[in-house]
Amino acid sequence: MTQALALRALLARAGHQVCGVLIGQSARREVPGFFLRKIEAPVAYLESPTFTCDAHNRSVRPLATLLHTARRTPRFRQSLRRIDALLQYYRPEVVINFYEPLGGLYYGLYRPAVPMVCIAHQYLYLHPAHRFPLGHAVQRAATRLFTRLTALGATRTLALSLYPVPEPAPRRMTVLPPLLRDELFRQAPARQEPFLLAYLLNSGYADEIIRWHTQHPEQTLHCFWDNRAAAEVEPYDATLTFHRLDDEKFLGLMARCQGLVTTAGFETVCEAMYLGKPVLAVPVEGHFEQYCNSLEAAAAGAGLASSHFDIDRLVRFVPSYQSPAPAFRRWVREAEAHFVHAIEAAATQAPALVTDPLTELATA
Repeated sequence: MTQALALRALLARAGHQVCGVLIGQSARREVPGFFLRKIEAPVAYLESPTFTCDAHNRSVRPLATLLHTARRTPRFRQSLRRIDALLQYYRPEVVINFYEPLGGLYYGLYRPAVPMVCIAHQYLYLHPAHRFPLGHAVQRAATRLFTRLTALGATRTLALSLYPVPEPAPRRMTVLPPLLRDELFRQAPARQEPFLLAYLLNSGYADEIIRWHTQHPEQTLHCFWDNRAAAEVEPYDATLTFHRLDDEKFLGLMARCQGLVTTAGFETVCEAMYLGKPVLAVPVEGHFEQYCNSLEAAAAGAGLASSHFDIDRLVRFVPSYQSPAPAFRRWVREAEAHFVHAIEAAATQAPALVTDPLTELATA
């Protein structure tokens, strides 16, 4: 959703209009209020496949995810019909898909005439220069299959990368810088203050934060979590505070913090790199994409990868951190013109022909 906000701003500056937004929704997560306030377009909700987590809202359960998805297939068929009705109503010149599987399924099955551009970091998985971590053969194959599914029928895929990729991209793919929101660029240079910042994709990891905090009560820590049952601000004690998701508050604190502890989401790591803040990237258990993200972030100089919230490592790392921010900022500044050009060019092209979705998935 932060990528969608960033792209809407780029397109508006180029004189284009976002006529409608479709959001894949699940019972696990709610759409943040800041997105609804800032997207400036009608929003429709679709029931969409999502991960199933354990009872503690910590780890992803792959088998349970597959079973849950299979049971809800009739609801996803309804979502596909709703997409078709909304496209008939809005009649857009181009559809932008941010890694939503229903988008690929819709284009594979319905074959609409409007072109689709797919945007995500995960499309880099289909680039010949990308290297997965050794092992994990099943996860690698499943991730690539799912990624192809989201882009069935795409006129163009825009693969977001932490750095330029010199090797030629596959047909219909362009490698571009991360798509980051305008609020990040407005952060004033700030003096580093003596506190750490944390972001938790799954609220179940709060116990690990609290456990570390009880051993280090002298360290001030602000933690943002996706916990709809929590208050906007919940002080745990004098030096640990939990916050509901708030984009501008989070960025403001990131600009001033000593370092960031985060589940290994791509955008959050990118924002920290842009601001020159060292990261401890901890993938959600069972989430292979986040595991790849954490290793890639560490290799790009963002900070450290860890299998758990070993915040002591980050504290020891902060004084010696050498930020890659200058080179990363130069790469990010190339984004605007490239994104607008790629989408404008796609709007004049026909969608990719998908003769047989199953064959396309197997051979792409």
